[in-house]
Amino acid sequence: MPKNISISIDGKQIATLEGANLLQVAKDNGINIPSLCYHKKLTPTGACRLCVTKIKGQKGLLMSCTVSVTDGMEIIAFDNEIEETRKHTLDYLLAEHNDIHDGTYKDEFRDLVIQYGLDKPENRKYPNISKALAYKIDDTSPVLSYDASKCIKCFRCIKGCDEVQGKNVLSFSERGITSHIIAGFDKWNESECDGCGECVQLCPTGALVEKPHRKEIKIEKVEKNVITTCPYCGVGCQLDLSIQDGKIVRSEGAEGILPNDGRLCVKGRFGIDYVQSPERLTKPLIKKNDKFVEAEWDETLDLIASKFSEIKGKYGNDALAGYASAKCTNEDNYLFQKFIRVVFGTNNIDYCTRLCHASTVTAMLKSIGDGAGTNSIEDFETTDCLFVTGNNIIETHPVTATYVKQGKKNGQKLIVCDPKWTPMVKYADIWLQPRLGADVALLNGMIHVIIKEDLIDRDFIEKRVDRGFEAFNELKQLTEKYTPEKTEEITSVPKEKIITAARMYANAKTAMIATGMGLSQQVTGTNNVFSLINMMMITGQIGKERAGIDPPRGQNNVQGATDVGCSPIVYPGYIPITNNENRKRVAKIWNVDYESLSGKPGLTTVEIMHAAYDEKVKGLFIMGENPMVTDPNLNHTEKALKKMDFIVVQDIFHTETTPYADVILPAASFAEKDGTFVNSDRRVLRVRKAVESPGEAREDWKIILSIAERMGVNIGNYKNASEIFDEIALATPIMSGISYDRIDHQGIQWPCPTKDHPGTSTLFLDKFNTPNGKGILNPVEHVSQKEKASKEYPFILNSGRILYHYHSATMSRKNKSLTDFANESYVLMNHGDVVKFGFIDGTKVKVTSKQGELQTTLKSSDQVAEGELFMPWHFSESPVNRLTRSDLDPFSKIAAFKLTACKVEKLL
Repeated sequence: MPKNISISIDGKQIATLEGANLLQVAKDNGINIPSLCYHKKLTPTGACRLCVTKIKGQKGLLMSCTVSVTDGMEIIAFDNEIEETRKHTLDYLLAEHNDIHDGTYKDEFRDLVIQYGLDKPENRKYPNISKALAYKIDDTSPVLSYDASKCIKCFRCIKGCDEVQGKNVLSFSERGITSHIIAGFDKWNESECDGCGECVQLCPTGALVEKPHRKEIKIEKVEKNVITTCPYCGVGCQLDLSIQDGKIVRSEGAEGILPNDGRLCVKGRFGIDYVQSPERLTKPLIKKNDKFVEAEWDETLDLIASKFSEIKGKYGNDALAGYASAKCTNEDNYLFQKFIRVVFGTNNIDYCTRLCHASTVTAMLKSIGDGAGTNSIEDFETTDCLFVTGNNIIETHPVTATYVKQGKKNGQKLIVCDPKWTPMVKYADIWLQPRLGADVALLNGMIHVIIKEDLIDRDFIEKRVDRGFEAFNELKQLTEKYTPEKTEEITSVPKEKIITAARMYANAKTAMIATGMGLSQQVTGTNNVFSLINMMMITGQIGKERAGIDPPRGQNNVQGATDVGCSPIVYPGYIPITNNENRKRVAKIWNVDYESLSGKPGLTTVEIMHAAYDEKVKGLFIMGENPMVTDPNLNHTEKALKKMDFIVVQDIFHTETTPYADVILPAASFAEKDGTFVNSDRRVLRVRKAVESPGEAREDWKIILSIAERMGVNIGNYKNASEIFDEIALATPIMSGISYDRIDHQGIQWPCPTKDHPGTSTLFLDKFNTPNGKGILNPVEHVSQKEKASKEYPFILNSGRILYHYHSATMSRKNKSLTDFANESYVLMNHGDVVKFGFIDGTKVKVTSKQGELQTTLKSSDQVAEGELFMPWHFSESPVNRLTRSDLDPFSKIAAFKLTACKVEKLL
């Protein structure tokens, strides 16, 4: 640990830590030594030479950004000689600099030029030669521009790309006075730049600027900046939104706030324009004579209340159901599940987590007593070994991936397990590429090696595993037949890789698992995760810092929606609805009769559609979900929706589902309301209103209250979202100690049981959340998938996300910046199969399964194995789920999105 020391700067005594960066110490203590190349997130460069200082006992002027402080150090930061040196340096830089400033960006260089009086030409010694250098502007990127005439060669963009984002796309071209930044080998659009914009945020001069709103932004006209949480994936990045004329004109990463500390991906920085899209819903719509017509709120709410009440009275409570939303706030979702349970009187409530991580949660709840990630996002950098399985983390959780890449630089061991090549493979020590559907066999094979080579943690098994070595011996017996040779035969993974991966994971001092939908979206999804947990338990890679299992959540509030009770089987805080004492406790908080709360488990997402098809569910309230893209076997879903008596869709846009609605309600987006999200590491984060909703759109929770009132039930008298959260904390024991005041600056990770509790960064350090506090081994056999390739359907289809879009893409495809990168469907086929079946790369094809068909573009690729295909699911014109089947995992009721037999045909 660094020791406490004292230094002096210009006579001011400062207490600090030995080895701290001198420039940062000065800044932290209000001494603003000029600098341009330094940023606290980056390693020091010393390129701009403005932060020069004098240090007693040392010769000459020293750049403070390169100095580590020692006890008793005496520094002079400002005197006439130092200031004249700085002015001379600035003057020299200015001679090569195009100093035209359009007022659209923060210009640190210009601020210093003005500070030193060099904005007046008569004060300059050197003539400006920037025009003579004839620098070109690289405007080829969809999201940013680079003007070399404004570049001072500070290295901040290069270091940000490398050290923060881990991409290393930027470098210098040429030498001397004509040197300039390039992406890749030359042009930006021909490089591997994915548009994250880290370089733009770090640029101190305006050499790098974003393209969106370029003609609108004026720094002096920005009305306010609002810190809020990103509405895309489950990382929970903190955004700093600039608001001008009531619009969002810029999105930057909020520096110094976890989990992202200023980092963003392309969606967080350039994917927020959907908020002010002209396609937003602005007024209630009622279907009359098969056409939607605008209506007033009172008429619409009265109709909804009347229809839902009619169905409830005629067919019973369970003829109604609701889909909550991973895109809405905790406050919206909490009131939605309360509405379904109290007003509808049923537990038929679910949402898209059933389609994503239900099997992961099911296995984790049974094995360790909790379905949430055990670690913090920043632990992805510091763990000694990371096992990434079924998770394309660089594209699906790009900011979490920045921590992984930094960890790899620091010596972390990385194992990637995925049937499809993903960008993380470039960083991996080992890539395990099993056949689709062979995960249990592969993991059992690794367990076999771990046991055979005695790499188990005996102390952990004895003390923290239920039934200790009795349970272990059952697992040992089951996995004895999964020799490396047998496992290779089943999975196609070479035995040498299986052995190496098992040793690497088991021998690591700490190891974490990042699992994803590649593992969970199968009929064997729960068993897949059981196998992961078995391996984790016998090696003791849980119950300590930087070790555990973490399923990064795919949407911004997947974690929170379940935390606050959007489930057919649990109340807020994962309290089972079947327990009478739980029902009594919740009934008291909600001020309702305990007998009025049903103790009967409700239907899951897919089960609701099955029941609708069977005409048992007659009415459906959909808040922010799009089942006509996200559900499996869309042909069946479409028929089910058509059979319903009454459907309400509450959303911010028309979606693929709204045509089937009887009423469409315009809702507020994340930027138009206050609330909270919970990210992948259980961090409760603030969402803050930045702009007004368009037209007559309303906040979701306010709409829910209005419908309840018209159905004759008062479910609460809340003045604002903060009051709703206070009730959430009361109803949800894991959040009891959290309030808006406590998370005003930075989020808190649950469990947080009391107001003075700091939150929990790592779960299960002492015990698991099982009845006896011990983890449970669940040995499972590999079972061959029923869905197999055949002569008629020779391919097995896999599906997933890509970087530039988000699930059903309702939001992301409303942003030109994102669609300029990617806006067309495709299917990946191994090059060998392309040749074998006589296809041509880039041509249109028809993909058919037993469930349905679609048209798309064929891409030849080595990212998939022979006999396997991959399609992204974001494109409604080629809806992948027209092909997928609705077979369910028997334990979690998740559908088999990841394994569908298909055929591919040329389009004439």
